[in-house]
Amino acid sequence: MVRWLRRCAPLWLVLLVVAAVAGAITVQVVVERVGLWRGIVVAPHFTLVELSTTIKGLNRVDVRVTLRNTDTAVHSANVTVQLLDKDGEVVAEQYQLTGDVPGGAEWTHVFVFKEKGIVERYDSVFVVVRELR
Repeated sequence: MVRWLRRCAPLWLVLLVVAAVAGAITVQVVVERVGLWRGIVVAPHFTLVELSTTIKGLNRVDVRVTLRNTDTAVHSANVTVQLLDKDGEVVAEQYQLTGDVPGGAEWTHVFVFKEKGIVERYDSVFVVVRELR
């Protein structure tokens, strides 16, 4: 029995080292943004009426978002606008709460992104509307 332990001890040591190394490996999760509607995800009671982008110089991008509450009840939402580069990575991000939007009414906001060289890095817009109430 002692001979078996002597022969197998190096194997157990190798297995222990391999387990420790495997536990130390960090897995990188890649987030892929998929836009089914031109890069827009809208909440159930809101419809996107307008999405326009205006480039002003080399360091400013304005994104105008207009939503319509399609329900008869009052609803509110959190609107997030992301500027993405050609690889889908987030260059800049802003969010705005709509406040209470009455049924049938529209809400408009202009997201102003000011950052040195943002126009060079910017490729597309991704909008997410998360209904709060």
